[in-house]
Amino acid sequence: MKERAILLFILFIILLPIDGHGQDLPSAEILTADAAWCDLSNNLTVADILITGEIDTSRFDLVVAIQGTRDTLVNLPSGIFQLYLNNQLGLNEYIVYKVIEYQEYFTLENDVNDTLIMEVYPWPEMTFTAEFESQCSPAEIVFRAKEGYPSYTWNFGDGTRTSTTTNWIRHTYTSQEDVDEINFQTGLQIRTSFGCVDSVQDEITIYPTPDAGFQASPELLFYPNTTVYLTNNTSAGSWDFLWDFGDASRNYTRDPGEHIYSTWGVYDIEMEWSTSMCSGSVIKEIEIRPPAPEAHFSPDTSGCPPLLVNFTNSTLYADTYAWDFDDGTYSTEVNPSHIFHESKSHYVKLVASGLSGSDSLEQVITVFDIPVAMFEPSTTETNNLEAEISFDNNSVGGVRYLWDFGDGSSSEEESPTHIFNSSGTFTITLYAWNSDECADTLIMEDLIRIHDGEGSSTFPNAFMWNGSGPTGGHWTPGSIDNTVFHPDIENASELRLIIFTRLGHRVFESNEVYVGWDGYINESELAVQGVYVYKAWITYSSGEQEVLTGDVTFLH
Repeated sequence: MKERAILLFILFIILLPIDGHGQDLPSAEILTADAAWCDLSNNLTVADILITGEIDTSRFDLVVAIQGTRDTLVNLPSGIFQLYLNNQLGLNEYIVYKVIEYQEYFTLENDVNDTLIMEVYPWPEMTFTAEFESQCSPAEIVFRAKEGYPSYTWNFGDGTRTSTTTNWIRHTYTSQEDVDEINFQTGLQIRTSFGCVDSVQDEITIYPTPDAGFQASPELLFYPNTTVYLTNNTSAGSWDFLWDFGDASRNYTRDPGEHIYSTWGVYDIEMEWSTSMCSGSVIKEIEIRPPAPEAHFSPDTSGCPPLLVNFTNSTLYADTYAWDFDDGTYSTEVNPSHIFHESKSHYVKLVASGLSGSDSLEQVITVFDIPVAMFEPSTTETNNLEAEISFDNNSVGGVRYLWDFGDGSSSEEESPTHIFNSSGTFTITLYAWNSDECADTLIMEDLIRIHDGEGSSTFPNAFMWNGSGPTGGHWTPGSIDNTVFHPDIENASELRLIIFTRLGHRVFESNEVYVGWDGYINESELAVQGVYVYKAWITYSSGEQEVLTGDVTFLH
């Protein structure tokens, strides 16, 4: 019984600490507060856990869960234990579930359930670019970085720094004029909203440019003075120069000294400087004005209205023109054409203007008077085809005339008479010229009307020799002439006339209405005085025909 009692006591002693009766339980407390940080490449982030027990020399186990994976950390001393964290991007959860204390004779356990929440954010990977049109000083550079960060700190490498909330910035670099080039060490630092910081560096090369300029004197000249003096004020340096004087001539020296122009005008003088990397130019304008204008034009002429004059402008040193034609009309053309209608002396004036002033010239254009063509016929209507119609010329100022009777015939008489010889309606035209050869025309449409009438023919019974020689027998209707044997005839269109001796010998024949017998045989031999026999075949305009015969006495 005594041994059994001792065994039960020992068992009681062993089980008593496990139940915690009268013993201090171990504890484990996470000292590190919940936090967030940036991803570290060395993965050395730790959390402090304080382990305490009833006996400081005890050894301890921790039952933990890391990102949901349960594990037991064994044989840990009391005090602060550093737990290395996984440092994975995102939300990381660490839970201490239980702490176990191992004493020499007892084992004590305590549930803790302490949780640590750590948020790991990605480390920013920053780059930036430089955009520019030229790297020549002053060079405007636009820097651009990745978007999405709240703060950008820019270091331009030339002693200036600035911070922005945008991912870009514009900066202008300048360089000294006496150096070949300057390299600026540029940098960018960004900070995320969680405090993660990254920085990047680059290099920008800027090339020098001079303080370029020149003087052109004088800037305003008057021809024939055309010499311009040039002074190069560009700062010292190894610059190359090209001068363009605006007149197709060039110079490649630093100091050309002077330039002589051949004529007037407005010229842009351009001085271009350059290096192997950069170039630029400066432009100045000079003006050489021409002499004062000298107005000249032609012709100073005369003529009949409407008078067309083509003016030739030979003015010197002008660029604008004003013409006054003295008839209420004007022009600004260089070489105008103008029609003058009014008969008078027109004092045409040209005012020529240019940069150096104006000049004027007046010339006389004489427009002659014109005649006025007028006439009146003796009659406008008749039934006699052989009627002789006279025309009275009532023109004013005319000295020379031409008539067109509308039947293919014409006349240059002042007041002619005319036989139309056929029926129809005829338009009469009169052209009249004065002493200046100016003309006027009067056209009277369908003025004369000749109707077909009854024909008639009457032959005389005697005629006489003209006493001078053969005439060919031509006669004019309406005229009184007894030296040619012919019928007094009206409205005849055809006539055949034969003359016989009393013995029946033929001495004359005609097939024309207005050709009769002048008493000659074979156009040269005068017929003897005596009685002859005639026979005539007549066709009238109406178509009627008639044959007449009879005797005629030829007298010397």
